[in-house]
Amino acid sequence: MVTNKVANGEIQRDFVDVSTFALGSVGFDVALHLIVKSLDQIERRLRLVESKERGRIGRIEERAIAKGLWVRIDGIKATSIERSTARVSEFREPRGLAQIAPDRFLLSDVSSVLLLDAEARVLRRFTHPFFAFLHSLSFDRINERFLVVSSGYDCLVEMDLEGRVLWEWFAWEHGYNPSLDGTYLCRTAALAERYRAEGKRSVFVDSSKLGELGLMTSQRSNHPNSACYHPTDPNRVLATLGHSGEVIDIDRRSAAARTVVSGLEAMPHAIQPCGEGWIITNTLRGEFWLLDRGFNLQTRVVTRNLPGKPKEMSAHEWLQAAYPLPNGKFIAADANRGLIVVDLRTREYRVFPVDASWCVHHLVVSS
Repeated sequence: MVTNKVANGEIQRDFVDVSTFALGSVGFDVALHLIVKSLDQIERRLRLVESKERGRIGRIEERAIAKGLWVRIDGIKATSIERSTARVSEFREPRGLAQIAPDRFLLSDVSSVLLLDAEARVLRRFTHPFFAFLHSLSFDRINERFLVVSSGYDCLVEMDLEGRVLWEWFAWEHGYNPSLDGTYLCRTAALAERYRAEGKRSVFVDSSKLGELGLMTSQRSNHPNSACYHPTDPNRVLATLGHSGEVIDIDRRSAAARTVVSGLEAMPHAIQPCGEGWIITNTLRGEFWLLDRGFNLQTRVVTRNLPGKPKEMSAHEWLQAAYPLPNGKFIAADANRGLIVVDLRTREYRVFPVDASWCVHHLVVSS
């Protein structure tokens, strides 16, 4: 649990402001995979401002499925990231990617997980009745299983590469019900009836009657949006909760969840191992936190004071996710600025602009 002192809403321990660093030539010389969830970044910025003004982040009305991209960059060969400097393949709202072999990848599109080869050919499609608005993917190489976050139904699903379901976890059934408006969400009509008999407002969520996006963001109980396996304990899974701004630690056997990081704004992203500890992105604050193995905050890296943000976003941040690079550097996808490479040792940074229409959701360093 993050327990560092808070003053005026700001955690004071090891605050690192990247805007005080030198703008240098720091870069990345590794192959990167970018997942672009949609090509409407400019419109998304306006929707973010509107949603923050109404006091609830996320979709409140139906919309069409967007086109997205899998972008492969072989090191840095240009000062910006665009189609002319990368290999690009199109998918339907991709958000997660995991490299499972030198020439094999798992990619989550809007409502299925795809097994792909290096040329982006689909070798297999994994489906599930509660796959909708899929987000992160995590792969366990030892046991050849993957964990996918189905944000559309507030759940995590684990499968093997034969398509067998190994484990499921629904937030509704493990302490995260009702939704923000007080509605209890249920997978069965019988449970919905029981809640109503108790005087509670409830809804039977019939996935066969909903679209590929599942429940609207505002209707979900807590909108999990990333998850990963614990690197040393196969019985544990970590997940971020979008509405409450927490990281939870889930016991796979009991399905019980406990909060291990709190104090984040709504919509944190990308919990993942980092060195001997963890990294988590505090998206709406434009910062990422480095934690020790016990989830205690060690360093808070702030990017929100960097220049280059569009004028209309002056009061708003969206740092999608930050990831460790080799040699102690970090790379972060910023919806307002581009890809930010940070070297904490030399105190340098560099921003690589991204195609203005690209909404970058995820990065993977090629293995």
